[in-house]
Amino acid sequence: MLFNCSYFYVKYILKTILGLQNTSEIGGAFRRYTTLLQFSFIGQLVASLGLGALVVIGYGIVLRRLGGKRSALYASAIIFSFGALAAMVNPIELQPGIVFDARAVFIALAAPFGGSLAGVAAGMSAAAFRYWGGGDGAVAGMTGIVISTLAGLIFCWLSLKRQTVKSLLMLGLMTDIMVFSVFVLGFEVAGPLFQNVALPLSLINIGGVVMLGYVLEATRQADDHLRLVEFEAERDPLTNLWNRRALAELGVRMAAPDNTEPKQGCIILFDIDHFKAINDRFGHPRGDLVLLAVARVISTRVRRSDMVVRYGGEEIAVILLGSPVEAACRVAEQVRHLVEEERFEHEGHSFGVTVSAGLTAFDTMQMPLSHALDLADRALYKAKNAGRNRVHFETVQTKEPIAASNS
Repeated sequence: MLFNCSYFYVKYILKTILGLQNTSEIGGAFRRYTTLLQFSFIGQLVASLGLGALVVIGYGIVLRRLGGKRSALYASAIIFSFGALAAMVNPIELQPGIVFDARAVFIALAAPFGGSLAGVAAGMSAAAFRYWGGGDGAVAGMTGIVISTLAGLIFCWLSLKRQTVKSLLMLGLMTDIMVFSVFVLGFEVAGPLFQNVALPLSLINIGGVVMLGYVLEATRQADDHLRLVEFEAERDPLTNLWNRRALAELGVRMAAPDNTEPKQGCIILFDIDHFKAINDRFGHPRGDLVLLAVARVISTRVRRSDMVVRYGGEEIAVILLGSPVEAACRVAEQVRHLVEEERFEHEGHSFGVTVSAGLTAFDTMQMPLSHALDLADRALYKAKNAGRNRVHFETVQTKEPIAASNS
């Protein structure tokens, strides 16, 4: 293999086989040979960066399927470790046991895009693989891996919300320090090697980190944007509660045969008493503040697994999955009491509000969620007719009230 030729061996070939005698001719030929060697070196390294496409695809899948979950950290660690190891499978061997590849690019990008765990995992996997490969350059190779890992971890700890071309260029320059790890071999051995590999390896390290990092950042931003669009499509813009579209999707999921969510639970439908009078007297902006305060009180009294929905203008529905009737009644009463204690100010006047609530239990094996919501609406209607500021429970079996809690 041509890369195995040392500096002096190449000069010997140029002098004896090609018949070059003049020192300047030999020097010129050797420079051309070095240039070709470097271009070939770059070509092979660029080819190994093609693995970046697989890493980007895997990273995109992780963000889409596992984004926000702890399992995403482990998946990212596997993906970036795979990229680093795959780049090491087909290295460029300049001398027996002394190899070069594009591993540093994947190792440096692991932490900024996959987290500290991914950075450490990629670095340790690459170091273990290089140690297993052995050879004279094992220690130098592992030193370069440590440098690349530290560069990525530093950028991860900086907690940059967004990687720009400027920040990626800085990361590439920090990663490229690993080029000097060749001097662990000693200056006599490292000198000729450094002369041949420094420029092409630097171009790959810096260019690879910038280009692959830019694509990874674009993938991350695209996923963030998609999640934001999906979030806003199912949220009420004023209260930030779920909207009726999200409620309908919940009903579809719960009716599916393979649904893993609890098929039983309770529904509480709250309504702010005399809300139109509040808007008419104090104005719609003040009415919005009242609605926000009630939404906040309700959200603080339910579990994270419960669903709070802006059901209508001033109506808020709470879906308590897997909750018994007694627990749902307690939640409804707590909310009613807390809202009654809220005070609002407007132009020197202080006023309060109350809520009425209709409550029902449901079982999607017996009726759809939409039917249960109708029962809760019926219970709410009866609570208002009974004097407001109270909770009314509607049974599923008889569809007649069996209990009412008054203020």
